[in-house]
Amino acid sequence: MNLNDVYSALSKIGSLTITTLDEGTMHSRIISICGGDDDGIYFLTMDVKPFYRQLKSNPQISICGIYPSGRKEGKNAAGQPYWPPGFMLRITGEAREVSNAEIHDKAAAGSELHQYSQDEAARYPAMKLFCMFKGKGELFDYDFELENRDHKLLRKRFAFGGETAGAAGTRIDPDKCVACGECSEACTFNAIVEGDVYQVLGERCDECGSCIIACPVEAIECSKTM
Repeated sequence: MNLNDVYSALSKIGSLTITTLDEGTMHSRIISICGGDDDGIYFLTMDVKPFYRQLKSNPQISICGIYPSGRKEGKNAAGQPYWPPGFMLRITGEAREVSNAEIHDKAAAGSELHQYSQDEAARYPAMKLFCMFKGKGELFDYDFELENRDHKLLRKRFAFGGETAGAAGTRIDPDKCVACGECSEACTFNAIVEGDVYQVLGERCDECGSCIIACPVEAIECSKTM
């Protein structure tokens, strides 16, 4: 995924949760992303708000959202909660305040989002533009009832601004695997590839732990933090 894909997904979600840190305490609120370009993802706040002060004190932020809805819609055939196909998106990274000079130059060059920022600042002088200029994240595309494909998940990880994102999913140690098939039988996400040494398709793995519990030789390792 590139930044255009990320911004398209954020726009589709609409309202998102953004979390900041203030002396070790997390604070979350709902925001709307106002744009994106090759330099990052943009949002607005006002310099009189605690949100602004938190960003200036500690620029580390986290954004997440879900589409089309986080609400359950009845139950499936097995009596479990039913969610229609959709996706979740999460990003962890760092934000910076965009200077007035940069806003002016990009607006003059034809950037609609920077022109929008200028217009908002004209209406509300306290308005400030921030750019999430580096980060890493994941789009967690789910289809739990297999309505559109033969596997429940498709996880896409991405990074920008010099960051790197690790692989998703559990991992089978090839030196320990005895190819007994217990992990494949336990997996309900169609994420195990059989062979002389079994493998996990990280993009399909929910990291539910069923394979780890089922493995008789403790060959499967927990996933790592993104």
